[in-house]
Amino acid sequence: MATINYPYPDPKNEAEREANRQAADDYQRQEEEAATLLDLAEGLPPVTPELLLEQVRLDLATAGLHVAPPEPLTDEDQGGVVVYLDDDAQVVVDWLPHARLDRAALDMVEADRTDDEAVVRYEVVRSAMDTALGTILAGFRYATHRPEFGFGFAFGFGFGHIVLPSTR
Repeated sequence: MATINYPYPDPKNEAEREANRQAADDYQRQEEEAATLLDLAEGLPPVTPELLLEQVRLDLATAGLHVAPPEPLTDEDQGGVVVYLDDDAQVVVDWLPHARLDRAALDMVEADRTDDEAVVRYEVVRSAMDTALGTILAGFRYATHRPEFGFGFAFGFGFGHIVLPSTR
């Protein structure tokens, strides 16, 4: 249970004691309202994957991110946040670098030049944006987990987030 944040931790007069009583009453009311809402929510059906997908897309756009249009992505559209339903109807959130960086890094990897600047940039961008996306999703109170290797994750193993449906 959370603690009450009293406005006057060490009240000096009756007005400060009354302010503390009011804070305690407000806290108690909020706890009761939250319990009522949780009871009401238990009777609701689970959120559909399509509704969760749209909610995640809206929340990421609200955070100021450009969310790429639904697949298929063209070279002109590629780059930014992608949110889609995978084959198992799970909401997947990932970051795509622009096609220029993607192609340059892939060319260097295929040439066995993994220390090339394009590959390093690609990995730095993917890692930084993956961390940022995870932080933003957590800030919007989504629970996530990582895709497993062999998952068929289109944009790179070890990156991306699967949004759990029971989180909203």
